[in-house]
Amino acid sequence: MLRINRIGIDGIGPIKNLEIDFDGKFNIICGQNGIGKTTILDCLAQSFGYSDTSIKRTAKLEKGSWKIDISINGNVQSKSFEVVSFHPNERKANSLGFYQNSNDIIVFKTQRNIPYQHLQSLSTDPQKQIGDFAQETIEGSLPDNLKNWFVNRHLWSVHKDHLDESQLQNIALAKECFNILNRDISFKRVNPNSNDIMLDTPNGEIYFEYLSSGYKSCIAVLIGLIKEIEFRYKNPSKFIKKFDGIVFIDEIDLHLHPEWQAKIYEALKIILPNAQVFTSTHSPHIIQIANSNEIIPLTFDETNEVKLNKIINQEYGCQGWTVEEILTDVMGMTETRTSTYLDAISDFNQAIDNDDFETAKAQFVILDAMLHPENSLKKILKIQLTGISIDD
Repeated sequence: MLRINRIGIDGIGPIKNLEIDFDGKFNIICGQNGIGKTTILDCLAQSFGYSDTSIKRTAKLEKGSWKIDISINGNVQSKSFEVVSFHPNERKANSLGFYQNSNDIIVFKTQRNIPYQHLQSLSTDPQKQIGDFAQETIEGSLPDNLKNWFVNRHLWSVHKDHLDESQLQNIALAKECFNILNRDISFKRVNPNSNDIMLDTPNGEIYFEYLSSGYKSCIAVLIGLIKEIEFRYKNPSKFIKKFDGIVFIDEIDLHLHPEWQAKIYEALKIILPNAQVFTSTHSPHIIQIANSNEIIPLTFDETNEVKLNKIINQEYGCQGWTVEEILTDVMGMTETRTSTYLDAISDFNQAIDNDDFETAKAQFVILDAMLHPENSLKKILKIQLTGISIDD
């Protein structure tokens, strides 16, 4: 079992000084843009690479560093890394990472598009070595061989004694992944004439590449995880639910409809019950359903330094918060309403204060058309308008 317990970061990207303790199961890094979510993920993942790194020091500092505490089968180990590089073509750190354990690390960056791919023939699994897995801590795993893997396993699964028990479990779970987000979509067959994966939908049979960008992004992660497990564990193979390594997913909510954002969070917990997951998100819906110990909220303090946001409830997290409250107090949005609305409500209130009925009425007409049909503010505004009308 591999776990990351703690990291300390000094002078890396936007982060001058930050220490974080991690949950052994699920960790969700959140905060406004540019606060360092991806920087933290990169520091964690690239601690398991060679000396190459894409991590850069803070612009105004001469060097940066981070220290990571991990446990390997219960044995606690620490390692420090120093970075002086800042320019794009500089990629060196001053020490080797825990590269011997890089096969237990799976990284998904934001490149999760799956364009149509014509398989003229099926190829065997790539024969990856430790060096390949170490390099993927920087570049991430790509979905380009996902279709080949799926079709290969599907075809061999019907032949007795060709796939072992773990491989059969993996391909069965991979097929179930197609309907995790939408129960009306399911795997149907592999077209024998074209090696295409065909899905059943309410609108008929479609190629799996015809799914929406958000749906394919989800598939790239879920089935991509199963594929990567099989590439890493050959003799013996491993069922993904027994994987006890570490998974990194940058922007877990990428392209996903809000309803699906919660489902991908729940799906990862189902297929990775023994792994440690690190992810970043901009989704208030994921933050809203997460456990308090899973949320790592970042904020800027009064000196504009990145710190942990202490506002999160330690018992319930944000499970009783509204989406708007999460957007402002966790995601750092200064305002959740448009400037058009703010101007209209300001002009209305000023007109009410000045007993200017005509101006207030004109702004009320705008607000009445602008607000949600069931918004109770409409009634309040109408009462205020009636009040100055009666006074007149």
